[in-house]
Amino acid sequence: MKKLYSIKKKPRLLLINPWIYDFTAYDFWSKPLGLLYIASLLRKIGYQIDYIDCMDRYDKELLKIQNRISPENNQDGTGPFIKTNIPKLAILQHIPRNYTLWIG
Repeated sequence: MKKLYSIKKKPRLLLINPWIYDFTAYDFWSKPLGLLYIASLLRKIGYQIDYIDCMDRYDKELLKIQNRISPENNQDGTGPFIKTNIPKLAILQHIPRNYTLWIG
């Protein structure tokens, strides 16, 4: 009888750098360094890593929605995230600022 060989697949993980809910946010070269270190270690021990960065200001689909080719940048490469004002939680009502969902 022929022996069938199966291809052993690497276990697969999805890592996500999520959106921010806050009063202010600005990209000062902010990258999820800890998450990227963890991804590197997991890859070394045999995992296949998929990664979603919801704070990527250079995402082509996000830029397309804004009718832009590139994000708004200062000379040093920093710049604002896209924001959408959202209702404040009850505990935050006393703060005289807009509460915002920040995305890449």
